[in-house]
Amino acid sequence: MAAQAGATLVAITGNFALNNVLTYSDMRFRGRRWLTGWLSFSIVCSVGALTNIGIAGWLFERQPDFWIASALAGILVAAVWNYAVTQVYTWKKPRTA
Repeated sequence: MAAQAGATLVAITGNFALNNVLTYSDMRFRGRRWLTGWLSFSIVCSVGALTNIGIAGWLFERQPDFWIASALAGILVAAVWNYAVTQVYTWKKPRTA
């Protein structure tokens, strides 16, 4: 359990760093803001990770022969959640006056 949590945190941090440099380079976090951006991203993605596990586990319990579909469904829901919510909360565009 601890190893899974650690691996998830490493994956979230790596994804944040890549998104910060590549996807949202025009709104890149630097300095102290990097930490607040990472924290926002981590909270959102933690919800996505728990959702992934929950959906995949629920589907797997009902149809164990379709474990790949269960895993992919969990991944898809979490990916959409993570992208949509981090775009709104982590990398929100500054308001123009």
